[in-house]
Amino acid sequence: MNVYLEYVVADNFVLDTLLLWAAAVTLRLPFKKWRLALGGAVGAACAVVSVYASGLWLFLLKTGCLAAMCLVAAGWGKRFFWYVLLTLAYTFVAGGCIVALFGLFKVSYLDSGGQFYEMRVPLFVYVLAVFFVGFLCYAIALYVRQTKKTSRNLVSVVVTLNKSHKLTGFCDSGNSLTFEGVPVCFVTKRFAGFSDYFAQQLLAKKSVVVPVTTVAGRVNVKAVRAKVTACGKECDVYLALPAEKCNTCYNVLLNSEFCGG
Repeated sequence: MNVYLEYVVADNFVLDTLLLWAAAVTLRLPFKKWRLALGGAVGAACAVVSVYASGLWLFLLKTGCLAAMCLVAAGWGKRFFWYVLLTLAYTFVAGGCIVALFGLFKVSYLDSGGQFYEMRVPLFVYVLAVFFVGFLCYAIALYVRQTKKTSRNLVSVVVTLNKSHKLTGFCDSGNSLTFEGVPVCFVTKRFAGFSDYFAQQLLAKKSVVVPVTTVAGRVNVKAVRAKVTACGKECDVYLALPAEKCNTCYNVLLNSEFCGG
């Protein structure tokens, strides 16, 4: 029985947290990770208490537990009712899938009386394994799709600072930003020598402040002069650092001047 209590706490905590997360993501509700974990803890506590309830009291406990979990995880709002219903739906779907998988692989999960499950490995371990495999497959598929989409616009670039650097650029026809008539390119991935060159230009007061309009509003970025050769064109540009940190597979976001724009 001690093993059962340990399993039921761990299993319900992990499963409830994942269900709350899945429902919140589906409805695009704002949430915090610690609140999801707290909601999972509420579900685990209710699961332990439910062992001592039956009949109508068990139904009321389960219903109240579901509402409390959702309230703790995402708070009260206009879509709270739908959040509860979707979490309940995911609970039934997840339970059916788990039983189906155990049946498919002939995993024994109930004791001789058919009341408590007994396994050498807790249920949440199986669930986490399936979740991480699914997430890994999704991440790989997303990366491959983005790489294919990006690779069509990747070009070879030569950036001349104190010396020439052979890099990879992204031809962005939507970047038509200029400053004092000079095209502006963005260094989205640092390369050897750029940080030192940028710092030297700042200290020598040879940098400029370029105003950039984004979806978040208007921001100012620092930029320095350089020479860029790409797509058969060579011209002087301003190399600017983006307002927010980028994670790209290319070094330079080119101006539309190099892309026929």
